[in-house]
Amino acid sequence: MRRYSIILLLIACLGISCEDTNFRSSVPNVPVSYDLYITREHPNFIIDNFNFATMTITEHKFEHEYIGYAGLLIWIGMDGHYHAADLCCPHCLKPKMPVSIDGIFAVCPLCDEHFDLSHGYAVPTKGITREPLRKYQALTQQKATGLILRITN
Repeated sequence: MRRYSIILLLIACLGISCEDTNFRSSVPNVPVSYDLYITREHPNFIIDNFNFATMTITEHKFEHEYIGYAGLLIWIGMDGHYHAADLCCPHCLKPKMPVSIDGIFAVCPLCDEHFDLSHGYAVPTKGITREPLRKYQALTQQKATGLILRITN
């Protein structure tokens, strides 16, 4: 009996640790598939000495690309990694009024919610929401044509 209890406990712990944190986001879960050709199109957006840099994408270049609910916010955090999130404020949910960038913060123009981007989490630091921006995967691939940053959900 004790053996079965331990096995059930381990299965429950594994299920909790592998939980997808985006499923609880207020921002609608829409497709995201975008390739950013860093070497060819954005050579100044290469990680170098842990610099903090941001970029917003509000229009796709090709028909097969998807940029989320309100657009993409892509940044190099102070942790030296690429990060990506939706431009939609999870409190206001207005895709036509995306967050703007003010230093290391993404700021909602409607509710003045501030989201700290510095370490890659996009967590709220000022305002009433407790929900971070909806995060997406940002993976780099080195191809013959150069460095590509692939944003997906």
